Amino acid sequence: MPPNKFKIILLAILLTSCKKEFISTESSKIEFDDFSVEEIDYKFLSTKSKFQYKNENQLINATLNMRIEKNERIWFSVRVALGVEAARGLITKDDFFIIDRVNKQVIQSTPDIIEREFKIKLNFDQLESILTGNLLYDISQNDKLEKEGNYFKIVQQKESIQSQNLINTKTSKIEKLILFDEITNYLLTVDYENFKPLGNILFPGRHLFTSVSYLDDSSVPVITNINFNFKEVERTNRPLKFPFNIPSKYALKKI
Repeated sequence: MPPNKFKIILLAILLTSCKKEFISTESSKIEFDDFSVEEIDYKFLSTKSKFQYKNENQLINATLNMRIEKNERIWFSVRVALGVEAARGLITKDDFFIIDRVNKQVIQSTPDIIEREFKIKLNFDQLESILTGNLLYDISQNDKLEKEGNYFKIVQQKESIQSQNLINTKTSKIEKLILFDEITNYLLTVDYENFKPLGNILFPGRHLFTSVSYLDDSSVPVITNINFNFKEVERTNRPLKFPFNIPSKYALKKI
């Protein structure tokens, strides 16, 4: 089977399987005045979750502590067996750092590493939105908005990237995000589940990521699954600490 045809068939299957079973196949257009999304507003956000990263070559189970200062920085600490810290990271609009304690090195890059590794262009603000269950793009009259059963579906096109959000009409919360890059054939789906109260709003207690990408020299898809099961979530206006001290003896690796 030709590689391009294989990709098209695989993506069609994945997009079909990503659709919620309870969403009706019948849809109707609605006006933007009848539509709303409840997004999470915060100054600082602190979370603790059980984290799993899985692909065909690797399986990592860990505890992930994450802190976010809105529009400024994302800090995280990954702890494995017996609470040993394996890595610590810091992402800003300009920099991407990871302290790799296993190999005693520091990885330095920019947020563009996301595009290089996963073949999709996401800036800092969009990454932050994915991690908190907010919309990636502002809503405009150019977007396609429909009602399907108990869900709103909003389709947005930004250059080569198409995004689809499924929003529960009762809670106004995003329950699924689908991102597809028409140039690189990159596909990302995010399911937001197990919503719990966070003050007067709801926060998705479980995030399920499925990433499908292709290496430059291969037509075989690389499928990665990342799951977050949140145990603690705090939203506060009180400044949080973002400790990030690079050990002097660690080797610096720029990528």
